[in-house]
Order: sequence, then structure tokens, then C-alpha cells
Amino acid sequence: MLKPGDKLVIVHRRLFEKDAPRFFVGEVQAYEAGVVKVKGYTFVKDVFSGNMQKKPDVRIKFMSIISGTLIVYQLPVTVLLESARFDFDQESGLVLKDNGGFSMDMSEAVHKHEMRP
Repeated sequence: MLKPGDKLVIVHRRLFEKDAPRFFVGEVQAYEAGVVKVKGYTFVKDVFSGNMQKKPDVRIKFMSIISGTLIVYQLPVTVLLESARFDFDQESGLVLKDNGGFSMDMSEAVHKHEMRP
């Protein structure tokens, strides 16, 4: 199903209300039996600013995408992983962007008024 070169955004499902959002944006290196080896960047919520911060170093992770604790989205192959970032848009909420013009709404709300502070 997944093949080397596919690009993904992997969202760690929040199991408790106070769990911080965590994302991984990367490229598939290998895939077998529900386990993906992906190379890319980790994003975590900054406790002081509330913004999603990209960790500067490239990481290689093995993740079980059939575990039920991850939500996986396939990205276009044209996404520029090195410039991937999360911005907060007043209209859309959390948006994944890159320097090539890619944009993906990652908010959990359909309408602005549904977003919680």
C-alpha cells in the first residue's frame, strides 16, 4: 500500500483532553505489515507560545499505522518537507504549509466558531 517516496503527515491521536498535539511529517523509507519507516520532522506544541514548533533535526521513526493511536494522511509528492511548517490561520485554524504553495487544513473544527481556545 505505502511505497518508498510517499509523503505523509502522521498525527498522534490525543487520548486525553490535556494531551499535547504531536505531528510527524516525512517520507516513507519502507513499509511492511502495517509498520512504516519514515524519515522527516517532528512537530510539538510550544508550551509558551502555543505554536507548533518543528524540531530542527531529521529523524527516522518506525510507526505502527494500524495501532489505532495514529492518524495518517498521504501528502502530494510535491510537498517540500524541509520547509514544512504549521501556521495558525484565523479563518481555518491549524494549517500545514510549505514554501512550494502547499496548504492543508489540519484543524479539528469544521467552522471557526467551533474552535476552542
